[in-house]
Amino acid sequence: MSTFFLSLLFAALALGTAGVLSLARQRRAAAHEARQHKSQAQAIALHRRTLHAVTDGRLRLCEAHEVAALLQGERLWSLPLLDAADVSRFRAYLRDVAAHRGFAPPRLDDLCSCVTEAAANAVRHCGGGVAQVWATDDGLTILVSDCGQGIAPAALFGEGEGGLGFRLMLAMADAITLCTNAEGTQLVLTVSHQPAAELKREAVEEETTGEEGEMVWAA
Repeated sequence: MSTFFLSLLFAALALGTAGVLSLARQRRAAAHEARQHKSQAQAIALHRRTLHAVTDGRLRLCEAHEVAALLQGERLWSLPLLDAADVSRFRAYLRDVAAHRGFAPPRLDDLCSCVTEAAANAVRHCGGGVAQVWATDDGLTILVSDCGQGIAPAALFGEGEGGLGFRLMLAMADAITLCTNAEGTQLVLTVSHQPAAELKREAVEEETTGEEGEMVWAA
C-alpha cells in the first residue's frame, strides 16, 4: 500500500470520513497547482530559448530580479509617461542627450524610434508608465516600466500592432530585455553609438586585414 493511502487511513482514524475527504481535496489541489506551475515554467523556458535563437540573442526574457544588473552606468533621468506629450518630451530629451554623447544623426534616429515605440506602448496599452535612462561608455540604456497586464511571449512577433512594434525596436536597438508578467512589464533597450552589426563587421575586417591593408587568408 502506498504512503499516500496509508496517510489517508491514519487520517481517517483521527478525523473521520469528512476530514479525510477534505484532506484529499487539498492534496489534489496542491498537486494540480504544482503541475500548472511546472508547465508554466517549462513554457517560459521554451519561449526564452526560441526568442534567443530567432533573434541571435538580441531579445531575451528575464525575471524581475535580473533587471537591476542590466542598469549599469550613470543614471541620468526619470520621467513619468502619462500621455502623448510625455512621450514627445522623452524623445526630445533623449535626442539632446544622445547628440551630446556622440551619437551620429543616423543612430540618433534609431534611438528615437526605439524609445518612442516603447514609451507610446506604455501609454497606449497600459495607461502610462515610467521611463529611465542610464549612460555607459558604449551608449545608452533605457528602461520603460508599466503596470499593465503583461505581454504574452507568443505575441512578440505576431502580425498585430505589438508584434510590429517589437520588430521595429529589434531592428534598431542592440539588445532588448523583457520582464513581463501579470503585474506589469519592464523593457530594457540597449542602444550603442554604433549598431552591433557594424561593430562586429569592423572587428572581422580588422582580424582579416594585414598591416598593408591586404586581406589575410587562413591556410
